[in-house]
Amino acid sequence: MNMARLQIHMESEILRFTTLVDIAIPEYGFAERRAGVSPEEYYSEKNKLPVMFLYHGGTGTCSDWFRFSRIEELSEEKKFIVVCPTAQNSCYTNMAYGPRWFDFINIELYDMVHSMFPASTDPAGNFAVGLSMGGYGALKSALTYPEKYGYGAAMSSAAYIPQEVALGICPLPDGGKSIFGDPDKVLGSDNDLFALAERLKASGRVLPKLYSACGTEDFTFEGNVKFKNHMLDLGYDFTWVQDPGSHTWDYWNDHIKMVCDWLPL
Repeated sequence: MNMARLQIHMESEILRFTTLVDIAIPEYGFAERRAGVSPEEYYSEKNKLPVMFLYHGGTGTCSDWFRFSRIEELSEEKKFIVVCPTAQNSCYTNMAYGPRWFDFINIELYDMVHSMFPASTDPAGNFAVGLSMGGYGALKSALTYPEKYGYGAAMSSAAYIPQEVALGICPLPDGGKSIFGDPDKVLGSDNDLFALAERLKASGRVLPKLYSACGTEDFTFEGNVKFKNHMLDLGYDFTWVQDPGSHTWDYWNDHIKMVCDWLPL
């Protein structure tokens, strides 16, 4: 497999500590030789590759996608960069009582990737993708920064988690208060995907294309159906996939291929 794999120990100005980021970049190989592409052409400054910012789930790490899925194979086949940040158990937020993970990933890490690597700056070539907690984070990235991410995709997303915090039924430690703050102020905030989608639609800004897949046996299924209905009611370009499956890597490994087929790669 012709891939450059890097693990970066990144000292973050926003986080105020060093964090880990796993990155894979497809290299020049047999497919390029067969197509008559020279190494000089492939590594030219003009050859910018699409970028998938790929988010892990709760209790996960930046290496999960490389350990448990076929993402590296898909990255080589379809020629896109994979960037897997660490976000601990933050739900990819600027935590009420903790680090500013959302700003780190969507501002500092985003800028670093585009300055250091052959990464496309076109929104149509930047994708926020994730599973579970990371699915919520990916949708939030796309709805907050559509000028950066033209596409957002989620699998088994925790899209409904702010609503669970507000209702007092969130399964996270302390009911999610350390992440989202006062439960009475979560709905309508920048962490509420339903409200984010409404505000973005009303703003007249460009809308990202979105994708969500969830297994019918998944504990997140009901919340995902509510989010899907909300997005379709708002008129978003929203692709919905429901099929048998639960909250497992078997499901996500199958569906990351479907996400890659949906993206403009």
